[in-house]
Amino acid sequence: MINKGFTLIETLVAVLLLSIAIVGPMTIAQKGLQTALISKDQATAFNLAQDAIEFVRFARDTNCLVAGPGGCPAGNWLHGNGGAGTIALDNCVSTTGTSACYISSYNNAVTSCGAATCPNPINYDSTVNAFSYTSGTATIFTRTITITYNNACSAPCNGSEADIVVTVSWNDPLVHSVTVRESLYDWQ
Repeated sequence: MINKGFTLIETLVAVLLLSIAIVGPMTIAQKGLQTALISKDQATAFNLAQDAIEFVRFARDTNCLVAGPGGCPAGNWLHGNGGAGTIALDNCVSTTGTSACYISSYNNAVTSCGAATCPNPINYDSTVNAFSYTSGTATIFTRTITITYNNACSAPCNGSEADIVVTVSWNDPLVHSVTVRESLYDWQ
């Protein structure tokens, strides 16, 4: 008599091969999805860092334009003069890079971190589609801004060049960060 069925060993080998054929593509798809999510967060972090750089430029330009036709008074290009319309970045500026702050460009607010890094998460407000620290839902992102005068000077520093460093960090559950650096000059 001839057996026409599969043996137990043949069945197990077939199931093993089928499992390998299914698990391989599923693993690749899972890794691809994970990479796409990290890339999305990385793009958001870079845009948040660039937003802070642009806000510091805006503050510099505003402080110098408010000063009038004579240009920016010495030392006020990052500090403002306390007058109406100026933006003081004093909480971010130092000669040693030890002052850190967070900036809400949506509200024109500059706040000291009180530490080397800012633990405050950035909020996303879906009603106005903007990131800020005052309204919305907390995100996974934190942003720290430091501004260091590049010229050797003592406080209050009237240097004409400053280095801006913005670091945006997030956990997912690994810790990631994006750092953007730029040199900014007193343009007047």
